[in-house]
Amino acid sequence: MLGGGYGERFQMTDDPKDTITAVIPAFNEEKTIGWVVERARKHAGTVIVVDDGSVDRTSEVAAAAGAHVIRFPRNGGKGNALGIGLTTAALNGSNVVVCLDSDGQHDPDDIPKVVAPVLEGRADMVIGSRFLDASSKDMIPAYRRVGQGVLTFATNLGSTVRITDSQSGYRAFRKDVLKRFKFTESGMGVESEMVRSAARHGLRIHEVPITVKYAGLDTSTMKPSSHGMSVLGSVLKSIRSEHPLLYFGVTGMVMTVVGVLFGLYSIEQYISVKSLPFGPSLVAVLLTALGILLVLVGLILNAISELMANVRGNKTNGH
Repeated sequence: MLGGGYGERFQMTDDPKDTITAVIPAFNEEKTIGWVVERARKHAGTVIVVDDGSVDRTSEVAAAAGAHVIRFPRNGGKGNALGIGLTTAALNGSNVVVCLDSDGQHDPDDIPKVVAPVLEGRADMVIGSRFLDASSKDMIPAYRRVGQGVLTFATNLGSTVRITDSQSGYRAFRKDVLKRFKFTESGMGVESEMVRSAARHGLRIHEVPITVKYAGLDTSTMKPSSHGMSVLGSVLKSIRSEHPLLYFGVTGMVMTVVGVLFGLYSIEQYISVKSLPFGPSLVAVLLTALGILLVLVGLILNAISELMANVRGNKTNGH
């Protein structure tokens, strides 16, 4: 059990916002960061901006708006910036940490809504979902909705939770659960990694609807295609390590089935024309053999993974 126990309500000070720290990773956002910080300060006692190597005036504008600024000399990726920001926030006196984007897409006035399930003891982690609010969902460009749907499906794959918006950067946490997160993703894959890590540790994850703005905003420092491939690669890597049977086994089964189909075609050709087609026959043998091998690899790695999980569990329980 985490320090303080699950489900407790936090003791509120004279000003409820003093229990909240906002973390805002930023990269070249001088046009919007001041507005975001000023609005966030209405709902959070402390606002931390992590300037991830910006070459514009992001740091200066954020500081002038009242934020505590952590500045990196060079860009290291959103995962690095978010990890440093959350770690720093966990060391101050606030009980709840909320993170949001710096480009103006997220409305800081939604902070009370996002942190409420944590303050009320109903959740350990809250995700602000763009897909639970009909008006926000309609604002998202169609190509982004499709891409985000694919990434959310991949994030949920093999996980014990089912969420609607795995890529939302609007999130709130109990301060004392932040130590459970060990960030390995330096880039945009950090959101999916965070969800899977929270589910793995049995944290209570809630979603609340949020409003978003896309019109007139440059909402990503990466092209959507590059962003999507980066996140998908991160998710697949996570599935490979956490669920090797799913990763290797499904791939192996698909290859085996395709190989068998090629084999059946080759047999049918041999029966009908008394000639064995070289190409399809070779593909049948290679795919079937490789598919069976991958299934075996998945079974072996899955057994090793379960053994290691049992060992870690016994150590945690003091055995």
